[in-house]
Amino acid sequence: MKQRKLEMRLQKVEGFEKPDISLEQYPTPATLAAEILHFAYMQGDLEGTVIDLGCGTGMLAIGAKLLGAKEVIGYDIDPRPLMIARRNAEKLGVEVEFVCSPIDSIQ
Repeated sequence: MKQRKLEMRLQKVEGFEKPDISLEQYPTPATLAAEILHFAYMQGDLEGTVIDLGCGTGMLAIGAKLLGAKEVIGYDIDPRPLMIARRNAEKLGVEVEFVCSPIDSIQ
């Protein structure tokens, strides 16, 4: 998938409803996400399993799956954005596992 097409798909990702500044919740713009993900894809870094720590509403996790990552798991401590992330993944037709957990608890 070309970078521009990825960007257009990621523009459909819904952002935070009520961002919690103490959790550093802010949206990743689709343009930036597409550039980062496309670079990782070109380097072969999206093969196999991709873990997105602090995934928020799922922008990077969903993008990794759109670019062909075999398995993608997104972790976040806040269940509210994870509900949005699940809706976003469904809307974009990708299967991403989202887990509510502090990152220091991940094995």
